[in-house]
Amino acid sequence: MPITNKWIGVGLTDAGRVRPTNQDSLLIDNHLGLWIVADGMGGHAGGDVASQMAVKTIRTYIAKNKPRKPGAPEEEWKALLNAAVVEANTAIRYRGKTKPALKGMGTTVVCAFMPDPHGEHAWIIHVGDSRAYLIRNQHITALTRDHTLLEERIQVGLLPRSTPSSHELGHVLTRAIGVESIVEPEIAQHRLQPTDEILLCSDGLNKMMNDEQIFEVLQNFSTHTPQQKCQALVDRANERGGKDNTTVVMIQA
Repeated sequence: MPITNKWIGVGLTDAGRVRPTNQDSLLIDNHLGLWIVADGMGGHAGGDVASQMAVKTIRTYIAKNKPRKPGAPEEEWKALLNAAVVEANTAIRYRGKTKPALKGMGTTVVCAFMPDPHGEHAWIIHVGDSRAYLIRNQHITALTRDHTLLEERIQVGLLPRSTPSSHELGHVLTRAIGVESIVEPEIAQHRLQPTDEILLCSDGLNKMMNDEQIFEVLQNFSTHTPQQKCQALVDRANERGGKDNTTVVMIQA
């Protein structure tokens, strides 16, 4: 069944109940078909600067360099998205080197990009532990795998899959933008159905709730607007402690 409606995203960010500042950033560009959540690295100088730079640089690079036709080969789109993340990495590292107060800053990022906002294919790009989920047919599925020591230990069988992301190793990133000279984003294309929803979030959400609890909130608000769903998720994260900044983006046709 082809998708004829345009994909639209809405988003919300909140400082939470503990952190004095909000180092998360988000982008909603329904015209370009690009949605981004970035989480500045906590405890590092300039985390908010890094997340803002990542969002702005990735958006600008894609807008300037994207192929004119959505039907360009997959390899061309993947190369574009990889280059956009590399550009953000270079920009953040350069700013950190030229401004000592910002040295060591970094950020995670998760993006959803649809070259044809009326189409049925979405690219998911991520670095770090900000996540993308697919909500389809009464199920929630993670589209990303956290770049953390916790996830690495789980993958090799040293820790059970049921280990919560709030585990101490869940806070240790193995990849981020702006930290190393080389950045390796994970990029994957997904085919969507007309009733699908995509959720992007910073770890302030999934460290307060597991996947099933996130889905329960979305089910309870299934007849509400995407903006109300975003608010409900943020509210529930805060009710459960709000230990970090929380940013959510909901995308649907």
